[in-house]
Amino acid sequence: MTRRTLVLGSTLFLLAAPLGAQVVGYPPDRSPYEDLRGKQGIAYGVGVISPGGDPAGVAPGQGVLLTATYQLKLSNALWLNTRAGYVPNLLRPVKDPLFTGPKRDYGTSVDPYLVLDAGFGLNLAGNKSWRRLSPQLHGGMGIVSTLGEDYDLGAYRFGTKLQVSYGASLRIPTGRSWEWQADVTHMFWKYKYPSTYRGDGSATDMSIIGDHKLTAWKGNALLQVGLTRYLYR
Repeated sequence: MTRRTLVLGSTLFLLAAPLGAQVVGYPPDRSPYEDLRGKQGIAYGVGVISPGGDPAGVAPGQGVLLTATYQLKLSNALWLNTRAGYVPNLLRPVKDPLFTGPKRDYGTSVDPYLVLDAGFGLNLAGNKSWRRLSPQLHGGMGIVSTLGEDYDLGAYRFGTKLQVSYGASLRIPTGRSWEWQADVTHMFWKYKYPSTYRGDGSATDMSIIGDHKLTAWKGNALLQVGLTRYLYR
């Protein structure tokens, strides 16, 4: 199963139940719809960030992501979301372009990563839940950055990158101020390689990326669950 298939499948799973049961005409005491509480929310989540591969093979691997998100209700259906995430450490392969074969793989770099983004979320059922489920579509942009990383011996570093994202979340009301939430996000950022990674693309070219571009946009998956504290009913 590819990462893109996993993200799209998870999104459809999050949205399928409420969208498949939009029925009107329920008596108030038997209605599956309930008003959502809160005009602001603070969410704490834990999940997995899984960066996609890249042409040079120096993308970081999978790791645990800790997040805190502030949510502000702008209208019945529209929310402003700002998120900060921290990854304690991700392993990233280090390659030496001066060598070929096994000697090229120099080892790994272990670095912490920071994710910051902001955007908007749209509740598909407005300011209501359906059978204690409230799906939301969201999108945003921000940065992803390593903290204190130096250039490796191949003159590459991950650095700070612009990232754009889209995804879906599922809010699970409990009837109390604290609620469960699940989220799946597809993030995109661009890799930029040093000129030493590139060659001429000939049959004898032993460079890391051949004659391909020194930049590449790649998708990355983020899956997380957490608790949200809603304020000001």
